[in-house]
Amino acid sequence: MNKLTTFHTVSYGTAIHGSGMPHFFNDTEFFSEYYSLVLGSEADAVDVGFNIGMQAELMLPLTRGKIYGFEASKKIFDFAKEKFAGNPRIELHHCAIADSEGTAQFIDTEQWGAGSLRHTAGMDYCKVGDAYATVEVQLMRLDTLLAGKGNIGLMKLDIEGAELSALEGARELIRRNRPFIVMEYCHNALSFEFRGKPITGDTLFEYAKELGYKVYNIYGICLSNPAVWRTSILQDTADVYLIPDEQHERWVNELLPVYQYRIYDKVLEVIEWDARQQGFFALTALPGRIYEVVNTRDEQASKTYLGEARARLTGRVTNRGEIFATGKLSRRGEILLALIYDDKLDEAYRLACIKAVSPENLRQFEELTGLN
Repeated sequence: MNKLTTFHTVSYGTAIHGSGMPHFFNDTEFFSEYYSLVLGSEADAVDVGFNIGMQAELMLPLTRGKIYGFEASKKIFDFAKEKFAGNPRIELHHCAIADSEGTAQFIDTEQWGAGSLRHTAGMDYCKVGDAYATVEVQLMRLDTLLAGKGNIGLMKLDIEGAELSALEGARELIRRNRPFIVMEYCHNALSFEFRGKPITGDTLFEYAKELGYKVYNIYGICLSNPAVWRTSILQDTADVYLIPDEQHERWVNELLPVYQYRIYDKVLEVIEWDARQQGFFALTALPGRIYEVVNTRDEQASKTYLGEARARLTGRVTNRGEIFATGKLSRRGEILLALIYDDKLDEAYRLACIKAVSPENLRQFEELTGLN
């Protein structure tokens, strides 16, 4: 078996958050789909490695519950505290989450999000170099901080290699709540020990069984088979989903098919518009994407998407005639793209909104493009 090189390249390609902070494509595009399927509308969530609250922003609209955030870097914690000041559903704690309590030395890097309790491969990847300070930080267990909490539906952990330690310090919380989990599990973990032994790629394989969870990579592939595990872990994924055994049948039959369809669509859209590809795939897929958007978003968001589509379209085709040369677009699709190319976005929006376009409707829109 070969690793999913194309999926890995897209998923872990650099994206930019609205704050200007770089992150991976999957941090918002994949995780948002997972959260929307597994986080109940009244459930609380735990965000270990809160950072600037990027994941909390995805969770907040999905639930009326609280989000408990934990951040070890003081400067990032202070930023997040100010950012979410006045939001009663965000409870932030400045500490490092682990399997023991006390104090430890934390490597606080200039590169936000790369700090850790150990020097990790991620620091080399981010080219941290000497741009860090070692500071004392309080160690806490989730079982202590969230003692008695019984409404936790989701846990997210991204603490640069210390995720297994955090889970070990949350055994009672996990037993009581049985949350869905998403966690980073990458080369950073290899800088740590777990239960007195160095962490390897296989450490989580047995530990998840002990906790009563099935492990999936972020592409929705079950990793219970050891050969598939070795193909994926530390190869084509740096993040995994942990599904409670008692929820596994529901996950497989109801949630996973929806998740896979959505994230494959996101990956394919990136591939379609890759500068190295011919425009054929992008052009033939675009009308369907537009119809999906206008049927699921409000008018303002839909028109914003149409503007983005126009920027992609005009950057890809050298003239409008290429739209009509694919041989794969319906007449409606050709007219829709021509309207967008001509910057007639209001008209394109109206056409896209029509559920069933009559021949007369189509002729009217054709006139706007000068085609008839």
